[in-house]
Amino acid sequence: MTTDITKRIIADKKNGLSDKEIGEKYGISLRVIEEAITREMGVNVSIPNYKKRIKSLFPKDFKLENSTIWSFKQRGSWATHNGNYRGNWSPYIPRNLILRYSKENDLVLDYFCGAGTTGVECKLLNRNFIGVDINPSAIQLAEENANFPTENLFKDFKTGIEFKVGDARDLSFLDNESIDLICAHPPYTNIIQYTHDNINDLSHLNIREFLIEIHKVALESHRVLKEGKHCTILIGDMRKNKHVIPLGFRTIKEFTKAGFTIKELIIKRQHNCKTTGFWYNNSIKYNFLLLAHEYLVTFQKAEKSMVITNHIPNDNKYKDIQLSKSEYNRQISIESSSVWIFNENNWLNNTIANLTERYSKKNFNLFDIDKKHDVNYDLIIKMSPNLLNECLKFAKFRLLNDGILAVICEDIRLKDGTVYPSAIGINSLVDELKEFKIKEIVIISIENSGQKKYRNELEINHKYILIYRKVP
Repeated sequence: MTTDITKRIIADKKNGLSDKEIGEKYGISLRVIEEAITREMGVNVSIPNYKKRIKSLFPKDFKLENSTIWSFKQRGSWATHNGNYRGNWSPYIPRNLILRYSKENDLVLDYFCGAGTTGVECKLLNRNFIGVDINPSAIQLAEENANFPTENLFKDFKTGIEFKVGDARDLSFLDNESIDLICAHPPYTNIIQYTHDNINDLSHLNIREFLIEIHKVALESHRVLKEGKHCTILIGDMRKNKHVIPLGFRTIKEFTKAGFTIKELIIKRQHNCKTTGFWYNNSIKYNFLLLAHEYLVTFQKAEKSMVITNHIPNDNKYKDIQLSKSEYNRQISIESSSVWIFNENNWLNNTIANLTERYSKKNFNLFDIDKKHDVNYDLIIKMSPNLLNECLKFAKFRLLNDGILAVICEDIRLKDGTVYPSAIGINSLVDELKEFKIKEIVIISIENSGQKKYRNELEINHKYILIYRKVP
């Protein structure tokens, strides 16, 4: 891209033109616009030189989240918070995490601090904070965002807010077990690039390289975190050639391999996915779902780390659910995003109806190992991980090429309070087979689930559908 075009883009941005308007004006993509701004400004922002006027220091009617589905329709605009830094997380996320997993004057670390959202929340909530980022321009922006008066907020204000240029893979400036809480939002490989040409920036890496480097981040996280304390990351999936790439699952495994257990596995809903008009029609026409979820995972540094296998723990309460074809109604609106929101009383009916409408044109099977099967199917639905190996063997022979195997499962709260991620274990098993390729990861959000509520733990009110295509 020429310097002339770059300057025009910056000028148009300052004059208030949207990304769409600039793209149409010059015939360029959002990625090209981002690259121009990042090259010129040193940081990937949507509006160059944006300044926010503070109207309030606190969110209105804030309540701690108590379930495993988090949904913030408004991203949050108190204090200096804003959405100008591309890809930054909603301040509701670190506020929830800081209040739940730390106390006043604790030391919080964010090693992908970006524009400083976590640091701003630590200042508002009387926590000490260290923010690290590979990009000096991001650190400068974070310092500006955290520079506002708070003298009247606390009677005994002792906190220190510090930002520094550094690498999340090398936290050697921090002592072992010196951090009370880690809150971090890593890049999702190279979907959004946060620097122009920094070779040490993880947002320039492909998936394989990213996972190698994020494991180093996980090891450093485990080293600097105090025993029994928590490390929370927000990570999402990707899509390529109409198939999902489970970046979230793979990243979670790297942290457990580094020595962590999983305290909570939360689904963060995204609200920027349009499911009407153009995108809805294309979702049906080309048979893909709009990615509308991310994984917010709270790891804990415990004496014993978690090993994710395809063997469901003994605490499992799964039962195979049998449902005949006459027990559900297919006259529904087909879901077009990766989050399906159903009531406790109709989730199963609506789930099977969506799967059959989208993936079955001839014969489908609600897997039952006790029945004899002598026909081929274009869709097999497994209602639990029980007898999964038998189901996979059956699908190898009875599922048509390009047919769909859908496995419905859920996370399991173990007796020690940790969470076993069944979906990750199941996907690891199926991923080893050459016959199946993962196509979609769907989250079923159960409203009014009525599950047992734990005093110190979140109510698990989501399920997964792992959707695999049989490879010809």
